Amino acid sequence: MKETLVRNVFSKVASNYDIMNDAMSMGVHRLWKDHFIRSMSPARGAKLIDVAGGTGDIAQRFLEYQDKINGDSTSSVHMVDINPDMLREGEQRFASTKWHDDERIGFTVGNAENLEFVKDGEFDVYTIAFGIRNCTHPERV
Repeated sequence: MKETLVRNVFSKVASNYDIMNDAMSMGVHRLWKDHFIRSMSPARGAKLIDVAGGTGDIAQRFLEYQDKINGDSTSSVHMVDINPDMLREGEQRFASTKWHDDERIGFTVGNAENLEFVKDGEFDVYTIAFGIRNCTHPERV
């Protein structure tokens, strides 16, 4: 099953995932992600759910954009990833930021194809960057 294969692969690479992305894209993935956030142009107070959020690079960029561009300290992000090892990397990333122990960020192990724990209207923005390619049934995401 694809879901099990994806989970196993990402468990093995979780601690090196960001380094691997840098090497494989020659750092260009960072430019794409920065452009992604700028294009999103989130409003002050926006609540983002970052599905397949993994190591938290989209989530961190979102909060940095809100702080620096919008002068906003109320926006929040909730990361969801099917792989607990990847999500743990995201938690570790935020442990060394000003957002550690902050209610503005949350983490949930969950499947992009089944987000039943999310209430209607709970979030303003939904992202699933490169994670969409690893979903078994992208039409359910």
